[in-house]
Amino acid sequence: MASHDFGDDVFLAPAQGGSLATVTLPMLEDFLSDCEVVHRPPAARRTFRWFAAVSHEQVASTAPSDLDDARLLFVCRLGMAGTLLRERPRAFALALADVGEAVGPDLADVADRLLVIRQQDRFSYFIFLVQSYFMRLLLWEGELDRIALRHGTLAEALDASAPVMRNFMFVTDNEFNLVARTSSIEPPDALHRRLVETGCLSPQMIAEKRFHLPEKAFYEKEPSAITPYARLSHPLYLSHTYFGSLSMSCHVAPLTEGLKDLFCILIRHVMPLCEQQWRSQVKLNIPHYFFFEKLLEHEPVSCEYVDTQREMAGLAANAQYKLVVLEVDEGADPEKAGRAVRAAGRLNGGDVHCFAYRAEVLALCYAPPSDCRLAHRRTLDELEEHVSGPLGIDCGVSEIFEGIENLDLAYRQAKIALGLRQTIRLQLSAAEDADRGAYLFGDALMYFLVDPAEKDERFMRFCFSHTVVEKIHAEDVANNTNYLALFWHYLNSGRNATAVASRLHLHRNTVLYHIEKIQRRFDFDLALPGARERMLLDFKAFFLTKGSESVARIFAEYPESKSAMRA
Repeated sequence: MASHDFGDDVFLAPAQGGSLATVTLPMLEDFLSDCEVVHRPPAARRTFRWFAAVSHEQVASTAPSDLDDARLLFVCRLGMAGTLLRERPRAFALALADVGEAVGPDLADVADRLLVIRQQDRFSYFIFLVQSYFMRLLLWEGELDRIALRHGTLAEALDASAPVMRNFMFVTDNEFNLVARTSSIEPPDALHRRLVETGCLSPQMIAEKRFHLPEKAFYEKEPSAITPYARLSHPLYLSHTYFGSLSMSCHVAPLTEGLKDLFCILIRHVMPLCEQQWRSQVKLNIPHYFFFEKLLEHEPVSCEYVDTQREMAGLAANAQYKLVVLEVDEGADPEKAGRAVRAAGRLNGGDVHCFAYRAEVLALCYAPPSDCRLAHRRTLDELEEHVSGPLGIDCGVSEIFEGIENLDLAYRQAKIALGLRQTIRLQLSAAEDADRGAYLFGDALMYFLVDPAEKDERFMRFCFSHTVVEKIHAEDVANNTNYLALFWHYLNSGRNATAVASRLHLHRNTVLYHIEKIQRRFDFDLALPGARERMLLDFKAFFLTKGSESVARIFAEYPESKSAMRA
């Protein structure tokens, strides 16, 4: 078995624009395999996007002005190669040598950018052959682009590639199931016929564990007892999450470096199709992953764009959200991410968008305006049941928030909670849930605030923008009540209901009734030190933002408020 990493030249070369197809030096050498090679340069990675045919009389085609010379291939007679390559010190040349003509010492300074073959046909006919090869690959890439743009299938992409690759190809998912195969090329041997019949890799192929390769690495197998043909596979990753493999049996076209480069071009074009298949496989109800990615990267987007994409994602304008970040270890079994997504899909009664982002799985829970639908205690119980308990995955949990455009801030909260997990564990060491595996930003907030590092104003405002205190105050204003004062005095007095009753001229049982009502409604327990600490902190942030005059009005004794409390 051999593993190779071919870098970004092949993987990231653009498939559109004013240039021709993507052609690498190994691909060109495969195309010229029937020709006599007079001179071959040292092994080098070269990717061409344009060729210029140059004869004694004229330049048959010129490169675009914005094309990097390193992507330019001259096709010329050997006598012109030195002049052309010295004028373009980064270009490459394919030169034709007459019978008896050789590469002399005068070309020593450009020999590493020169491939020379023996001329067999007229120069113009050779140019026609090279041009036909470039155009055939251009049409192939164009067809792959069209399949992706119209949301075609993996099978269509493989069938469109069959005339170029000439070998039997197939895609399997991370559970080793057959997802797609070439229909125009039949399986060449018993091993691959069994694959088609059963719809799954054989035990021998599964035992090879090819999915443990790095993201940009080939898996090669020489002919063996299970198949007389060489095999080539490449793992398919989506945001560092293993999707499956694209594989090929080299029963017609031999396994060469040029074939690997063609394989890489195919991989680059089928990745959008793999993403569609992946969504279906793990039952993602997320039609617009790139919308969420833009928000997570805090890219500038218009309000109109956000509203349109939010509606298409099935999210109401007044929805409330909570983000859970599932920390899937990038070096662990790649199937773990798929299991994490499926498990996270059970959160919040299924009202959740799950997707991979960087080396993590994100679960965006959403609900209509509600007091306890997204309550932390409920989220912790669900994570323990579905994710952190059975899968052993640590999770960071943001605060409840409004406005989908704040997704990047919620992600930052969840990441802070994960970053401070050891500190949170020490804080919870005396509690039964110290090893719960899910960490709330609320538990990390105080440590974040005392950290001397500079704080971002947008993030700080976000942290205190959707609190129980803010919500009670808004309802007090709307209903001409004053439950906020009762709540504050209860907390500030160390939960002394008698003192609060005396201060507000209420019966002690009335105070306890309203406090219990608030706790049930927002699903928290003031018997827990962390809950009291957070509520007091929210009150202090509230006082700071409202100003002294506003706070004085809030805590003034309104007769209407007292009568409302007694009701």
